[in-house]
Amino acid sequence: QRREYVASGEEALSPPTDQASFAAFAYQEIDFGRYRFQFGGRLENNTYTVGERAAHAHEEERHDEDEEEHHDEDEEEHHDEDEVPTARDRDFTGESVSMGFLADIGSNTAFVTNVSLSHRAPSLGELYNFGPHTGSLMFEVGNSELDSETTVGLDIGLRHQDPQLRASFNAYHYSIDNFVFGSMTDRIVDGLRVANFLQADSRFVGFDAEANRRLGGGVWLNAGLGFVDAELTTSQESLPRIAPFRGRLSLDVPYKNFTLSPEVILAASQDQVYRTETATAGYSVINMRLSYVWARSTMVHSISAAGYNLTNELYRNHTSFIKDLAPEIGRGVRIGYSVRFF
Repeated sequence: QRREYVASGEEALSPPTDQASFAAFAYQEIDFGRYRFQFGGRLENNTYTVGERAAHAHEEERHDEDEEEHHDEDEEEHHDEDEVPTARDRDFTGESVSMGFLADIGSNTAFVTNVSLSHRAPSLGELYNFGPHTGSLMFEVGNSELDSETTVGLDIGLRHQDPQLRASFNAYHYSIDNFVFGSMTDRIVDGLRVANFLQADSRFVGFDAEANRRLGGGVWLNAGLGFVDAELTTSQESLPRIAPFRGRLSLDVPYKNFTLSPEVILAASQDQVYRTETATAGYSVINMRLSYVWARSTMVHSISAAGYNLTNELYRNHTSFIKDLAPEIGRGVRIGYSVRFF
């Protein structure tokens, strides 16, 4: 991959950057009937070559102020905090390997496990961003000194599938060295809170479960659960923007060409927060979808009407960058039409 990144204007966060990426991988599966082994390996290189960073409006205004007035020592120290970080060329090379095992342990049921060692180079934004990011309402400060992330992961799961039940459960544990994350501060620049890209060793533990059960007459009951606990291993601090314990319950009720699908989404409160991050309350959201499908010899037409957040619940998504400034959308209706050709 060859990428020549150039952005201009007030929202140009990163300097002009040429990125070259190269990767080679191999995959092998060995089948012993009831048992299967899977092996994978990947070698990847990412090179960033940066150009001159354009001056931001807030820097020019601050420079003008510096010429007009004298600052005391404290003000000079605050000025230094907002200096543009040095952007230097970087080169990252890393290896990723994984090994998986699948065993049929009964009728339509399988046990699956996977062990992996993976590498991820920092992204262009994590390395070089500096300026107001209006999408996330943060003043982002990148760090071109970041190192690559290295993850040791273990996944263990069960899967089942038959005409009456489809279900899966997966538990995981990831230890990530040099995990990169945005650390929100209390400082304000250009009316936005400053977020520094930092890295530290971290640990993620959680599970995901999903089940679809046929109730008869083509009616399906669908359920899902998810939980993750993530923290910095050096300080035992919670990481920012980690989703709370959550669940989903829905029905698919067909009648001729119609399907009615009521849904309830539940989320617990999240008070495991990072430093200046705010907690969020639990919530429940009710959605409803009605679709009509009719098929022709070479195409399928579908008309749908979806009502979401029918109770007009006021809630905030803990994973949202702007949750403190704006809640999630209220009651609404969406109507759509689609056609598929085959």
